[in-house]
Amino acid sequence: MIAFFIYMLKSSFCLALLYGFYKLFFASTTRFSLNRWILVGGMLTCLLLPFVSLELEREPLVHSPFILMEEWQEEWEQSVSGTLATGMTERSQKENGYEGWSMLFAGIYLSGCIFVFLQWIAGYIRLFRWINRQEYKVWNSLRWVLYDIPVRSFSWGRYIVMNRREYEEDSPVCLHEEMHCRYGHCYDNLLIQFVLIFHWWNPLVWKLKHELNGVHEYQADEGVLNQGIDAKTYQLLLVRKAVGSRLYSMACGFTHSSLKKRISMMSKKRNSKWVRLRVLLAVPLAAGVVYTFARPEMKKTVADYSAVLEMKNQGKEIPRLMTQDAEQRRDTDNLMLDYTSSEKAYVLELYCNQRNQFLFGPKNPVAKKEPVDWETMTDKARKQLTDAFVELYSKKKEKMLPIVVRIVADRNAKMEAITDAKQKLIKAYEVVRRELSETYPQELVDECLIPRFYYASPKAYADVPAGVSDKSIPLPGYEIRFFVDNAEVGELKDFSLDELSSKIKQLCEENQSENFSVSLKIPSDASEGVVYDIKQILRKGYTSVKPCARFTELTGIG
Repeated sequence: MIAFFIYMLKSSFCLALLYGFYKLFFASTTRFSLNRWILVGGMLTCLLLPFVSLELEREPLVHSPFILMEEWQEEWEQSVSGTLATGMTERSQKENGYEGWSMLFAGIYLSGCIFVFLQWIAGYIRLFRWINRQEYKVWNSLRWVLYDIPVRSFSWGRYIVMNRREYEEDSPVCLHEEMHCRYGHCYDNLLIQFVLIFHWWNPLVWKLKHELNGVHEYQADEGVLNQGIDAKTYQLLLVRKAVGSRLYSMACGFTHSSLKKRISMMSKKRNSKWVRLRVLLAVPLAAGVVYTFARPEMKKTVADYSAVLEMKNQGKEIPRLMTQDAEQRRDTDNLMLDYTSSEKAYVLELYCNQRNQFLFGPKNPVAKKEPVDWETMTDKARKQLTDAFVELYSKKKEKMLPIVVRIVADRNAKMEAITDAKQKLIKAYEVVRRELSETYPQELVDECLIPRFYYASPKAYADVPAGVSDKSIPLPGYEIRFFVDNAEVGELKDFSLDELSSKIKQLCEENQSENFSVSLKIPSDASEGVVYDIKQILRKGYTSVKPCARFTELTGIG
């Protein structure tokens, strides 16, 4: 619903610009066909333009209210989904107030839409009654519905309703209504009526409707004069019939609103064709609208998140765009921090490295965390949650602990990836809760398996996998070559870490240069922990012997 209201505001903004653009550059011109298509095409563009999605690498110079509304929408949806996911029934007074006002505005808006729609339908029912009540004559491929009683002439589609005497006298009124049919003005009215159903509250849309109806009359008048009808005779006819009002807003009739302007337009000199070039001014206008709707591309990392919290703790002013995502997550995800700090929960840990790859499993460092593919995350989480519940139930029985997820991430990990992972975990919670409730007591399942998340401090580096347990054991398949000033000075194959440490010490004592480099070749099945240990030995060895040495390492897979 909120997304729909944002769309309505965006389209209203576009329609307001369209009205201003038309009044400024085209309202006084006599290129009526051009004016008509500007209004019709402009309205269609205004309805579609809000759907154009554009992301900017940088935040726009002017922070558009539409961006703020979309961000508020996301916050609202996140809060609602979080409330539903966690099963919380208590809501703040503020949230209840927002919901109450939202329901009130929604009710008023829908009531207006229904009223305008019913009015539209009633008008069409009356219109078609006038058309179908009387037999028609076919002339000039049009269907003429003629009445003996006085009736104000109007047209719809291929039908023209008018007085029989005027038809037999071949009055210019006949030609006027025929022009409405030839130009298809009724379809324009259909479009504007459809727009008004949803934009009934916008006075500028009613103004656009008035302008479009005026263009229809100017165009029909122009068509009549082009058929050889004397302008003064036709103008006198307009004045003589200038009593009454239009029967139906959706029909095209011989109306007399703004009579003075209609006569003025007929007398006005036709504008040059060069006036059409003014349409080109709409291009930068549309580009500006798209730019106004554009959103900055969000590429926040865990480091950004932690920096926001640190800045806030220091009392520094932080831009809203930067803080909203971090604050939202902190407020919602630290709900169970008291459980974990007091060891009153069973903790599963979700780790995300800087490549947005996940490990998931028990917090216990002894327990092995399983790598989780994105496609199988829900299934893996489902298994871990089930195993955790069964383990807890076998030990605690009636005193079940909540199963919470501790999120630990590399500083370069993307917050978007973590958010998406949380959604998959929430789904896993729901599936497991539904499955276990068939076997275990419902109350225990609900108490234990309500989705709860909290963030641990982001890590500067990834967790170090298991490395070399014994530094004296040779490492098969590993090869290292040493260089000083780009000249090779030694190599080791299938070496141990002790041998590597001794070799570095020897080379540093034998060579006075401070420009050292190594080339490390590792097997394709190498353990990340072993490679990490080798690199640590290299760095420590060089810095301890030659603190000022410039050290370069190259790693390749054999």
